[in-house]
Amino acid sequence: MTGGFTPQGFIGRAGELQRLEAILGRAELGRPQLVLLAGEAGVGKTRLLVEFADQAGRSGVRVLAGGCVELGDIGVAYLPIVDALRGLAEDPADAELLAEVAMIAPGLGRLLPGIQQAGPRAALGRAGLDQAEVFDAVRALLVGRAERSPVVVVLEDLHWADRASRDLVAFLARTLRAGRVLLVVSYRSDELHRRHPLRPLLAELVRLPGVERLELAPFSRAELAEQLAAIAGGSLPTERMEGIYTRSEGNPFYAEQLLAAGAGGQDLGLPVTLADVVLARVQGLSEPAQQVLRVVAVAGRRVSYRLLAEVAGRPEADLERGLREAIDAGVLVADRTAGGYMFRHALLQEAVYGDLLPGEQVRLHAAYARLLVAEPEGAAAELAHHYLQSHDLVGALAASVRAAEEAAAVLAPTETLRHLSTALRLWQRVPDPVPITGTHRVDLLLQAAAAASNAGEYPRAVGLAQEAATTADATADPVRATRAHERLGLYLLDAGRLEEALRARARAVELVPAQPPTRLRARVTAAMAQAFINSGQRDEARRWCDEALMAARGAGSADDEADVLITLGMIQESDDPAKARSLYGAGRARAADAGNLEIELRALQDLAVLEANLGNLAAARALYDQGVELADRTGLGWSGVGMRGALCSVCYLIGDWDECERLIAAVPERVMTLAVQHLAAHGLAVQVARGRSDVPQRLQDFGGLVGASQLHDGEVAVREADLAIWQGDLDRARSAVQRALAAVDAAEHLDKAIDVAWVGMKGVTVEAERAERARAAGDGAALTDAAAVGQGLLERVRAAVEQAHRVGVAHYVHLRGCHAKAEAEWTRLQGHSDPKAWQAAVEAFSYGHVYAVARCQWRLAEALLGAGDREQATAAVRAAHETAAKLRAAPLQAALEALARRGRLDLGAGLPVDRALAGLTPREVEVLRLLVEGRSNRQIAERLFISGKTVSVHVTNILAKFGVHSRLEAAATARRLGLDQPAQ
Repeated sequence: MTGGFTPQGFIGRAGELQRLEAILGRAELGRPQLVLLAGEAGVGKTRLLVEFADQAGRSGVRVLAGGCVELGDIGVAYLPIVDALRGLAEDPADAELLAEVAMIAPGLGRLLPGIQQAGPRAALGRAGLDQAEVFDAVRALLVGRAERSPVVVVLEDLHWADRASRDLVAFLARTLRAGRVLLVVSYRSDELHRRHPLRPLLAELVRLPGVERLELAPFSRAELAEQLAAIAGGSLPTERMEGIYTRSEGNPFYAEQLLAAGAGGQDLGLPVTLADVVLARVQGLSEPAQQVLRVVAVAGRRVSYRLLAEVAGRPEADLERGLREAIDAGVLVADRTAGGYMFRHALLQEAVYGDLLPGEQVRLHAAYARLLVAEPEGAAAELAHHYLQSHDLVGALAASVRAAEEAAAVLAPTETLRHLSTALRLWQRVPDPVPITGTHRVDLLLQAAAAASNAGEYPRAVGLAQEAATTADATADPVRATRAHERLGLYLLDAGRLEEALRARARAVELVPAQPPTRLRARVTAAMAQAFINSGQRDEARRWCDEALMAARGAGSADDEADVLITLGMIQESDDPAKARSLYGAGRARAADAGNLEIELRALQDLAVLEANLGNLAAARALYDQGVELADRTGLGWSGVGMRGALCSVCYLIGDWDECERLIAAVPERVMTLAVQHLAAHGLAVQVARGRSDVPQRLQDFGGLVGASQLHDGEVAVREADLAIWQGDLDRARSAVQRALAAVDAAEHLDKAIDVAWVGMKGVTVEAERAERARAAGDGAALTDAAAVGQGLLERVRAAVEQAHRVGVAHYVHLRGCHAKAEAEWTRLQGHSDPKAWQAAVEAFSYGHVYAVARCQWRLAEALLGAGDREQATAAVRAAHETAAKLRAAPLQAALEALARRGRLDLGAGLPVDRALAGLTPREVEVLRLLVEGRSNRQIAERLFISGKTVSVHVTNILAKFGVHSRLEAAATARRLGLDQPAQ
């Protein structure tokens, strides 16, 4: 805590402090910020952060602080963030928020066991969870807490951070798009060697919006003189001041130690290294104080009083005197939050530890290890560190395996892999390791492979699984060899090595006899089926599924049988939907009998998706209702929100938009996990279609959310395109379509063709609008451009349909609707909107997508009117208007009424005056009609006999009411609404 620390107050760093306050000001406006605070060791990063945190706290900001610890190759997963979040549990309102988030995102309960929810969720283990859930829970918690007051999160010494913590910082930097949150992370710039793992993260972060790097420079000569004078109680002699400044190079901590080393009338000179300076200062303390410092140094930067007392082995009075002296000397500080003691600066701990004799280090590490064995969960990583440093390889092996289990429990795959790698290195150096670890080397290798796969290190996962398979083959252990080859096949698939994956899984099948049937045989044959599904060989996949099903039934494994039935249903979907429906139902029943909630939910989800794809929307809704109820009843919060999102999507299609909005409103506003973001994104479709005034802000909140999924990003972009079309901002609409296509192209799934067709159809719609505008303005270049872009998008839709035929999803009703509408929009783009094409689009969406039908009926009415068929045009516009009114789809309703005015079509119920004027005053309508004619403000003023200033006010009001930014966009909106025509 140096660099400006004196008993008299805070010295220097005024500019840096003001900059932090300015950044906090931006965060307080709801724009999350990240500060990367860099500087060499001892330059004053901690002291600056303490001062900033104190000032922020006094102004009502909630400050959460945590730090990383140097433990060599041993990493403690999420240490700084857990450190920071523990403070929330002390406040009742914050504790309530913790519980709310944990209900929807159970990963938080794994991170902070004190708030873990009881019930069925805990019994499910880690299946179906991944690290993103933990990250998402933390993000939701911070945003939720920021509803009450701004939040500052300080994470110190990121250069020592574990991989999970670094990844969490990156996740927060990319996904925090709203909320009064400021994240400040500090690191030693002088520690970052060329291959330091923090370097690539920093390079990524500095390119993100809302991220600032703040570099702390050493003190100037004047600042250092002020600091030393405050510490010494008066100005130093010039010669001594210059000597300290020259030797410290302006580093506040180094200067402070140099001053202390020569204080008290004994000039100890100026030692060559910082370690010498620190040790000269420590050696001036009494022996009891020095002994206390040695014991604390071995513990790390922080230690509890109980551990300290037991390891020191001194009378309590002596221990307390030594602690008091070390605190008074500014070497230790009391950590009142954690109830222990810590070095005031990491450099102090490093110097004291480095001065210990090797024997002392070993003895003290061993003492800590003996005591930590009895500690509760969470201490295994530190225990492994102490065992390794005390050369107790047996203890280190056991502790490393336990540390891996603890890291896996909080979904930190990289740390899990690190601990397992340590255990594997120790395995050969420890006699008879199996009783020590309670596991076999092959099992340990497979656990490490799984961790590597979860961490995204696919080549390493393949290497570890290959070693496991080779080891198992060599030991003639067919069961373990089978599991190893089956897992190897999975990781080879992940690495894109399909042929090798098939060979590995075939080897697994060879190792398990077909008779008698066993669960292992069921699993390896099911794995073969999955491999063939991935390679598009459905007949082979079906054959292996049949064998897996027989093995599962023969072995009496309901879980395996249910899982295989569902996989078989996936294979049957394209050829025999009725058979697929039956298989999903059977799989669901078997999973329910076995009490396997996650497989039961998988069956429900797949069956509901099948019904929706076939156009059976009522059946799909009933299934999603059941899924929501099951998830809620059994505590599966994460899955329950996902089911609600799917249910919201079906309700949107069938026109139950009030239920969509109810589903969204049922989620606590301050809990915004990724699953909730997905649900809210589904709701955006309703909000855009109803013309909600807050939609632009909601789109902004969702639109920049990187990390949810490519499909989520694509859906949000399509909603933005829809909004921009209604507002007449066709440049923004085109840009949104391009972003949506990029997001869908980046996604990997079998039925991606449907999403490509959907986005492509939306793109052709945008280009048809652009063509109509260009045609009306006589802009040949713009018309040619719209035609070229539109044709390219139509070709993408057609190619997607062909791809759908190849993968067996061409019968999906939404695909047919998108294709038909894209073809119809193409005729509109070419200037001869074809009634037959629009009638085909109406029929294609008539499976139940009521809003899409109404929009196609709108264009059908236009096309019929253009063809001179007023009777059929009236029928189409009336049907569409009835639907729009029922849905309260204001933009579509206004467009239909505008069409009725232009075409003199009878809607059968008259037009309300306020709707006919779209909220404009009569004078604004007059101004608008002249604006559509292309007249300037001066010409409009002359025509209406009003001042130019008054015209300007009217134009500004028109733009605001239409939600557009230019006169051109206002004119386009007027034409669409029919406000360019004289009133009837």
